[in-house]
Amino acid sequence: MTDPLEPPGHDPLVAENRALKRALDSALEQLDQVGGEIDAHLSAQEAAEDAAAAAGDAAAVQAVIQRRRLAGLGSALSTLTGRMMAERSARAAQAAAEAAEASRRAAEQALADDDRSRRPTFHPFKIGFFGGLGLLLAYVTYLSLDTLRGTLIVIAVALLLAIGLDPAVGGLVRRGMRRGWAVTIVFLGLVAALGGAIYAIIPPIVTELATFVKTVPTLITDLLHNNTINSLNEKFGILNAIKNSNFIQTIGSGAAGSILSASVTVASIAADLLVVLILTLFFLAGFPKIKSAAYRLAPATRRTRVTELGDKIFKQMGGYLVGATIVAIQAGLVAGVFAAIVGLPYPWAIALGAAVLDFVPVIGPITVGVSMTLLGFTQSLTIGIVAAAFYLTQHLFETYWLYPRVMRRQVDISTGAVVVALLVGGALLGVTGAVLAVPVAAAVQLIVREVVMPMQERH
Repeated sequence: MTDPLEPPGHDPLVAENRALKRALDSALEQLDQVGGEIDAHLSAQEAAEDAAAAAGDAAAVQAVIQRRRLAGLGSALSTLTGRMMAERSARAAQAAAEAAEASRRAAEQALADDDRSRRPTFHPFKIGFFGGLGLLLAYVTYLSLDTLRGTLIVIAVALLLAIGLDPAVGGLVRRGMRRGWAVTIVFLGLVAALGGAIYAIIPPIVTELATFVKTVPTLITDLLHNNTINSLNEKFGILNAIKNSNFIQTIGSGAAGSILSASVTVASIAADLLVVLILTLFFLAGFPKIKSAAYRLAPATRRTRVTELGDKIFKQMGGYLVGATIVAIQAGLVAGVFAAIVGLPYPWAIALGAAVLDFVPVIGPITVGVSMTLLGFTQSLTIGIVAAAFYLTQHLFETYWLYPRVMRRQVDISTGAVVVALLVGGALLGVTGAVLAVPVAAAVQLIVREVVMPMQERH
C-alpha cells in the first residue's frame, strides 16, 4: 500500500525515508507483541504471587521482585516507544515538507512551460502591417490638422481674447451686474474699439497710398532738381534707372489686378475677424462653464492642483493682454505726437493705427513705420527720412527694452524668454504665432516651474 506522505519521484532521500519507515513499523509490531506477552504473564501470576508473598513464601517474594523488574522494563519500553513515535512523527513532517517543496517546484515548472507556450510568436508581417497603419493614421492626422490650421488659429485667437476680457467681465459682476449684461457691455466696447480703429485707419491709408502711387514719377523728377541728388544721379544714374524701371512703368497698368487682389485679401481678413468676434462672444459668455468642464477632465485626486495651475495660467494670459495694451497705448501716443509735430496728415488716425497694430508683435510696428515713412515722403523727402529714422528707433526701443520688461512684470516671464518666444512663434505661425507666443511661453514656463522642477527635486 502506498503511503500518502511519500513524495513522488525516485530521489535517494525518499528511498531512505521509506526504508526507515518500514524498519520502525517492524520494531513497533515486535514491541507490541512483547508487551502483550508481558501483560498476559503479569495478569496470570499477579494474584498468586501476591497471596504467596503475603504468606511469607520465599519463592513468591522472589516472584514479586521479578514482577517489579518486569514493570520497570515495561516502563522503559514505553519510553522507548514514545521516543520512536516522536521520531516517526518528525520524519513524517520532514517528508511532508519535502513533498510540498517538490509539488511547488513541479507547479512552477508547469507554469513556466505554460508561459513559454503562451509567449507571443514574432510575426513580421503583422508588425509591419500595424506599423504601416499607425504611420498612415499619423499622416492623415497631420493632413487634417494642416487643413484646419486656419480654423484652429482663429479659435485660439478668440479664446485668447475671451481670457483677456474675462477679468473685465468679472469686475463688473463683482460690482453687482449680471454676467449677461457684463459680457454684453465688454463685447460692445471691443466691437466699438475695433470699428473706430478701422474707420479711422483704412480710408486715410487707401487715400494716401493712391496719391503716393500716382505721384511716384513726379517725386523722382523733382528729386532731380536737387543739386546733391542730381550730382549723385549723374555719377550712378540711380533715379533714371528707377524712373525707367518696369515697376514704375507698369504700376498703373497693374493697378486693377492689385486692387482686386487687395479686395480679396481684405474680404478674407474681414470674414476671419467676424468669426473671431462671434467665437469670442460665445467663449466669454460661457467661460466659467468652459473652465469647469476642462478641469473635470483631470482625475479627482489631482483636480484641485490642476484647477490651481489652470487659474494661474489664465491669470498669466490676462496679464499678457494687459501688458500688450500698455505697450500699444504707448506706441499710439508716441506715433500721434510725432505725426502732429512733424506735420503728417491724419495724426489721430496714425495714433489709433499704431495702437491697434502694435498688438501684433514685430509685424505691426513695422507696418506702422512703413506707413508713416510713406506719408512723410508725400510731404517732403526730409520728413520721410526723419519719420523712418524715428520709427526705427521707436521700434527698437519697444521691442528690445519696453516690451520684455512690461511682459516680465505682467506675465512673470524672463526677457530672454519673451524674445525667443516671439522669434519661434513668428517662424512657426507667422503673425498669429507671434501674437500667441508670449502667453503660451508663459504657460509652459509656469508648468515647468510648478510641476516639472518639484518632480525632479523629489526624485
